[in-house]
Amino acid sequence: MQSTSVPGAVDLLVLAAYAPELVGMRRLLGEQLYGNVSGVSVSCKAVGIGLPNATAGTTLRLLQLRPRAVVLVGTCGNYPGVQLAIGEAVVGRRVLLVDPTEVERRGAMPEPMGRMVECNPMISLGLATGKPPAHDVANTLGVTTDDLLSSRIGAALGGGVENLEAFGIANACALQNVPFACVLGVSNRVGSTGREEWRSHHKGSALAACEVINRWLANGAAGLPHG
Repeated sequence: MQSTSVPGAVDLLVLAAYAPELVGMRRLLGEQLYGNVSGVSVSCKAVGIGLPNATAGTTLRLLQLRPRAVVLVGTCGNYPGVQLAIGEAVVGRRVLLVDPTEVERRGAMPEPMGRMVECNPMISLGLATGKPPAHDVANTLGVTTDDLLSSRIGAALGGGVENLEAFGIANACALQNVPFACVLGVSNRVGSTGREEWRSHHKGSALAACEVINRWLANGAAGLPHG
């Protein structure tokens, strides 16, 4: 690896909601979270917690750094019936905007409103080489803390995991025609115990997700679009 000082345009932009989720990237990139790995220039940035902040923060970083691709790293909760262990990393398949009131048929999103972004299949395949499973990622506005609602959302989606930023980041990338993928570490079960479990496990789960990206980069970043 060979690091430089001030990044301009980069090949890969690794984004997280907040800085602690990027700690695991220091193993390859150092304290500056910027460098060159196997010929790929990489920059890591935090873009903000929650859908609105992450959307705005991602748009700003895309305009500043003009990456060839974006990978989101962070944590997630798994819905009931999804066979995932806490600390396990998952690769996103699709990112879905989810409104619990719509799931419960008490509300509806406007029909022209986009609510799904496909993760880039080639990057996702490369990230999944180490065998992390692929799942759909539901982006809710807030953390789901009710067990019954958690079950209903999981059933409506056919499983998957919950994250608060993925759709905002994926949609910002789609609007700029930047390929997007994500790797999330399972930190909790979605529901009444979720926030307590997240506090206990989010650091280790974020590290597990970062290790998937580190391994992918060290092995040549298969699937990354050519410049």
